[in-house]
Amino acid sequence: MKLVELRVIGAYLALCLLPHPVLAQDAGYEIGLGKSVNDWLTLGGYFSTEYEKSSEVHQLQLDDVAVMAYGEFNNRFSYLLELESVKAYVADLERDTRSSNFPPTIERLYFDYKRSDQLSVRAGKQITPVGYWNQQPINVLRETSSSPRFSREMVPKFLTGIDVHGFAPLGGDVTYHVYLQNSRDMDEANINIKPESHYGFALAKQYGNGWRIGGSAGRFKEAIGSTSGTRTATRYWQLNSRFDNERYSVIAEGIVNTESAVGVGKARSKAVYVQGEYRYKPRHSLISRLEYFHDTGVAVPERIGILGYSFRPVFPVSLKFEYQWHQESSNNRFVSSFSVLF
Repeated sequence: MKLVELRVIGAYLALCLLPHPVLAQDAGYEIGLGKSVNDWLTLGGYFSTEYEKSSEVHQLQLDDVAVMAYGEFNNRFSYLLELESVKAYVADLERDTRSSNFPPTIERLYFDYKRSDQLSVRAGKQITPVGYWNQQPINVLRETSSSPRFSREMVPKFLTGIDVHGFAPLGGDVTYHVYLQNSRDMDEANINIKPESHYGFALAKQYGNGWRIGGSAGRFKEAIGSTSGTRTATRYWQLNSRFDNERYSVIAEGIVNTESAVGVGKARSKAVYVQGEYRYKPRHSLISRLEYFHDTGVAVPERIGILGYSFRPVFPVSLKFEYQWHQESSNNRFVSSFSVLF
């Protein structure tokens, strides 16, 4: 490992050990909430670094660098703009190569209209409102550096279209989303699936004892020229549940996809994961996750186990370590990340 990489690793490890007052703010600025210019403009952003080591991969990267602008025009209209460079700088320590990815692309750009608690409309490029994990795209907000295959491969992460949402009339503890996309994505640089149409709905119910249960169903059609090489239409059915208290959180999500392609027929894939977090001390957590993924086109399903540790000196600053055990042992890997929301 070259000296420059050692310095980078050392720098971000040192940052997370800074005492709380250094990470806190002055002149009205609070870390993680951005810098307010006026009512309609707040500036912020985030970055994350990642170190990965396995039998085939050994790299250090400035994984995400993003700037954000958001605000309210009045009590009904608001907006958010997020520009991001993914894999902004990658040092491949195995092959001794370097690469960069600039300028940034449009990660999100949407406008919100709030009619009431029962009816709001979001229009533009936004996160697809499916489940829990998919709605935590920023590293610092997640419990682990890595994401389960559930979120990477089963549903488009982003939606360029309209999402109508709010509290359902049948009860104040039930929320709903009805979403629709009928075009290509606004910016396809960093998306996992390239749809030309996507629609669906989601429901969730909050219980008073810390449980939240929900589900969603939808259909998307991949655009010609996508990674599959063939236009496909996929239907999905998804269920999720989450429990939280002061010490523990448990998340479970499962999904079944049925994919149809002209001249190919139907194929089915399914994914499920269960993740637990134990906050054994203030700012310190242990995390474990079990994953199962099966595509009927692949003979052997994949099983993954993850054990990790998270340290947050303050909530918008996170240092995480994890080790992954894969069914194919050559894919076992160690991953560490340092991330900040500012």
